[in-house]
Amino acid sequence: MHKLLLIFFCSFLIISCDNTKNKKANGTYLGGVIENPRVDYVILSHNDKVIDTINLDDNNRFSYKNDSLCEGLYTFKHREYQRFYLEKNDSILLHINTIDFDESLKYSGIGAEKNNLLMKIFLDNEKVQKKLTSWFVLSPTEYLGKLDSVNKAHGKFCTKYSTKTYDSSDSFNQIVDANLTYDMYLWKELYISSKLLDGNAAIQEQLPAAFLTHRKEIDFGNDLMRSHYSYYRFLDNYYNNVAFNKYKNVDSFDRENYTHASSKMLTINNLTNNEPLRNKLLRRSAIDYLLHTTDVENATKLFNQFKEFSSNKENIEELEHILDNTLKIVPGSIIPDVQLVGIDNQTKTLHTVIKRPTVIYFWTYESTTHYREVHDKANYLKIKYPNYDFIAINADDNFRKWRKIVETISTDKNTEYQLDNLSSAKSVLILDTPERTIIVDADGKIKNASAEITDLAFEDVL
Repeated sequence: MHKLLLIFFCSFLIISCDNTKNKKANGTYLGGVIENPRVDYVILSHNDKVIDTINLDDNNRFSYKNDSLCEGLYTFKHREYQRFYLEKNDSILLHINTIDFDESLKYSGIGAEKNNLLMKIFLDNEKVQKKLTSWFVLSPTEYLGKLDSVNKAHGKFCTKYSTKTYDSSDSFNQIVDANLTYDMYLWKELYISSKLLDGNAAIQEQLPAAFLTHRKEIDFGNDLMRSHYSYYRFLDNYYNNVAFNKYKNVDSFDRENYTHASSKMLTINNLTNNEPLRNKLLRRSAIDYLLHTTDVENATKLFNQFKEFSSNKENIEELEHILDNTLKIVPGSIIPDVQLVGIDNQTKTLHTVIKRPTVIYFWTYESTTHYREVHDKANYLKIKYPNYDFIAINADDNFRKWRKIVETISTDKNTEYQLDNLSSAKSVLILDTPERTIIVDADGKIKNASAEITDLAFEDVL
């Protein structure tokens, strides 16, 4: 399979200094325009560190110049995000329409060819990603056949671009290589995870040898790729599967339980030889557990394990804060009394609006499908369970936009609220996702803090 990849790189990554040397600018420049902006700024990051926040002007344009940016992968964020590659003296312009973020993203200027190539690879592989669920029912051999077909498509891709010339650095060539390689690795690990979730605990022993050859080729400390989505997502899923091998004789595969989270962190700590990458993966694993657990004892044990393994003091302080807030919203605790704003722009506290057993569900206008689903489900449950109140809380920061949507979709505007101090409220309520639903009694005591109102089994917890 990987011979085709090597052929691809040999023919595609043609270095032609003559074409671009004279085009290089003095200093590295990034600029562009955002259609339908969601906020009035963009954020530029490198290796998970924010470099700068760049404001949009009245025409939704931005510009940024920095003479000291180093070569490598950068992250451009405007609610959603995408990664791009910068070399010294590149001068890149980008155009985004937030309605169709990734598909609309186009680069121009010096250095644009490299990034349009990366976007092409990203979008093509996203199309493959959407097909994976239907492929998971195949046998391992048939599944590998599908992946081989993807490699052949990469070969055609090679032919198309081999006629072009690029002033490509060795680092960029490695990025392209690793991008394609680790997506392939990821798709193999996702197949394994799907079988584990189906209850086949022995799948990793049953696979043909050819299916697992990639595990002998993993670079567990690639500093160049450590912030790249393909590489990071592969490692995260690989560690899920390998961690299960350590507890498969005592528990089933469940990525949200304590046994899995603890085993995964131990695996990450033992195998990852790049310290920043190891810290990042440990943080992800610990947060995934702490944000969804209501088990005080195990939450504390997992945090102590994280604290032992992580060398990042900021991450430790962050996780300690999450742990403290997690312990405040476990069943039996009184729900934090956050500030709310009503449709009339009047401020109230959460405790004052709780008068009976109450279902509190959250939503964001970033997902039209979700906010319609949760409101429809709440309207249905209000009739079926008249002894409960149902309160909808919006987790966005634009009051006018929220109120406009509420006036369109709500059947009872007196039960609609928006979080007043968004960042603080999201922190104390552990709102990592709008899918969260909290059920309390008439005194505000939490009965369930990890439900989802759209879940088919939600009525079982009422």
